[in-house]
Amino acid sequence: MLYQLKRAGITQKDLVNVYVSVVRLVLEYACPVWHTNLPQYLSDNIEVIQKRALKCIFPGLGYAEILRRVKPDTLNVRRDSICQNYLLPDKRHTKYNIIQQNVYPLPVTRTNRFRNSFIPWALYNCQ
Repeated sequence: MLYQLKRAGITQKDLVNVYVSVVRLVLEYACPVWHTNLPQYLSDNIEVIQKRALKCIFPGLGYAEILRRVKPDTLNVRRDSICQNYLLPDKRHTKYNIIQQNVYPLPVTRTNRFRNSFIPWALYNCQ
C-alpha cells in the first residue's frame, strides 16, 4: 500500500501519516493485553514491519536516522507506554478507572510467564 501511494506521488509527510494511522494502528491493536507476555523474537518481527514501512517512505536512510527525523518511537517503546497509560489513574475519567477505585492484593506468582501476563502485570505496575 505504501509503495503504491509513493508511486502515486504522495509526499513523505502524508505517507508517514498513513503509516501511523493505518499500519501502526493495526500493529498496536489490543497491545495492553498481549504485549506483556510477548516473546522477544515476536517483538523483533513486529519491529521489522515498522523498519520496512519507514524504509519505503525514506529510501537510502538508516533506521536510526529515520527515527531521529520522524521521531516515532520503536514499537516496543510505544507498546510499553500504552500499557503503562492504560491503567494509570486519569483525573478526567475517575469513575471508569478500576485501579484507582480499588486496591487489589498482589497475586503470588511462581513463574515469570504468569507474572508477565496481563492481570498480574497490571496489578504489579499500576498500584
